[in-house]
Amino acid sequence: MGSGEYDGGYFFEGELLLVHLETGTALSLIGHDFGRQVLGLEWLNDQDLRVLTALPDDWKDRKAHVEGHLAVVRRADWTAVGGKSLTGRDLAGPSLPAPRPDQREAARQAVARLRSPQTRRHRTSGAHT
Repeated sequence: MGSGEYDGGYFFEGELLLVHLETGTALSLIGHDFGRQVLGLEWLNDQDLRVLTALPDDWKDRKAHVEGHLAVVRRADWTAVGGKSLTGRDLAGPSLPAPRPDQREAARQAVARLRSPQTRRHRTSGAHT
């Protein structure tokens, strides 16, 4: 599971969590203090995970908000992977277009649904004689 966001000033922070489906435990994999914004994930097979991440920061890089790094991380046994074990080298890859969709309208709609008054629904029945 991947997450993340731009902190508004410099870093594209986030996490890559490896969730064990049987136990429900989650392990944070990215070793950097701020993590890395994860934009996409895809298991290619049992050993290879394709990861699209935002660039680490936007320092002197105008393309940081519209590009990302694509890497394939290979581990022979993902159940034996340790926490914070993925480095910047693991996540390094070629830069490619990775525009961030604008989620503001979807967020506004979700808030509007929460704010709208709930309509009471009554059970109706036919006339009785």
